[in-house]
Amino acid sequence: MIIGDTATALYTTLTGGTALTAMLAGTTSVYHAQAPDEATFPYVVFNHQGGGPEGINPSRLENNIWWIRAYSVTSMLNASNIFDKVDALLHKINISITGATTIWCQRETNISLVETASSGKPIYTVGGMYRIRTTNT
Repeated sequence: MIIGDTATALYTTLTGGTALTAMLAGTTSVYHAQAPDEATFPYVVFNHQGGGPEGINPSRLENNIWWIRAYSVTSMLNASNIFDKVDALLHKINISITGATTIWCQRETNISLVETASSGKPIYTVGGMYRIRTTNT
């Protein structure tokens, strides 16, 4: 299934980026969908936001949006620097997805926000929405 295969490809791509994982607590700081409550900052989370089949030709063209973001309790700058490493691995890079050919992987939207932890401390988030278009014939 394209969603699961894309999630696997994103995880493999992100955890394979040594410049990224050096800024985190290693490869265990990349999460699909949601970080666990006990996760150590900083970390990266990615999840599917929407999309699906184009239905315009028999090649099974898919057009999906993924939200990928970096979390930090240090500063917005730290979250931004981590996200720069994420972006270097994905923006305009045709990632390898099992059973599909990536024809487009591009960041289309930038997002930055601050959440407040239950302790009252800020959690800084910087990320973006990536459109990933694939086909399999």
